[in-house]
Amino acid sequence: MTRIRLNGPVLLAASAALVFGPVVGSANAQGSLQAPQVTFTGTAPGTVTATLHNPNSTGQCWAEAGIGPERNHRFFADGAPGSLADPGQTVTTKLEGLESGSTITARGGCSDNTATGGIPMSETVTVQVP
Repeated sequence: MTRIRLNGPVLLAASAALVFGPVVGSANAQGSLQAPQVTFTGTAPGTVTATLHNPNSTGQCWAEAGIGPERNHRFFADGAPGSLADPGQTVTTKLEGLESGSTITARGGCSDNTATGGIPMSETVTVQVP
């Protein structure tokens, strides 16, 4: 299985998209890449946990957040390999060191290395940091 690294164009697109504009998706009816199924929960002081499922047969999915008034971009677990969901896989990953009592905006995304894959994103949610 080929691992996809979140760098270069994918990282740039994901970071630029963090402005949380419209959800991006592909209209390709031939098995287009789908957004991940993801839930976010405040689980401990300063910690938000994401449970992330990749419903696709290709690619990898991740969780990301916008933090603070500028929505500074961070990947859950800094995008470490264990925080990425491979095809059909569900992972649990954390974002730690957040300010207790604050809120973050969070969402998940998927990408593969095909020209038609796109980068579909889940809906953006606001999460209260415990």
